[in-house]
Amino acid sequence: MARMLRRLAFVAALMPGVALAQDVDHGKLLAARWCANCHIVTRGATTGRADGLPTLPAIADDPATTKASLRRAMTASHGRMPNFSLTTREQDDLIAYILSLRRT
Repeated sequence: MARMLRRLAFVAALMPGVALAQDVDHGKLLAARWCANCHIVTRGATTGRADGLPTLPAIADDPATTKASLRRAMTASHGRMPNFSLTTREQDDLIAYILSLRRT
């Protein structure tokens, strides 16, 4: 019984870390909702609206793109970028998705 309680305590201790992990699939959904109006959001897209804006795969492939630069782009009002409000968690997920598009 004590051994099982220790295992449960260990698993419970790991749960918050799991809950904080970035969710690439959720990021993809956010990209489709918030970014696809202006950017091509998937690597496999053959058509889409980009209006001269970089695609998310192109942004991901840019060596200057970092988690910090993506977060700044999402939070700063600039240019044609709309003022949308994402939670930190949503930003993390969207950043994870964009970086998942990076060619290695």
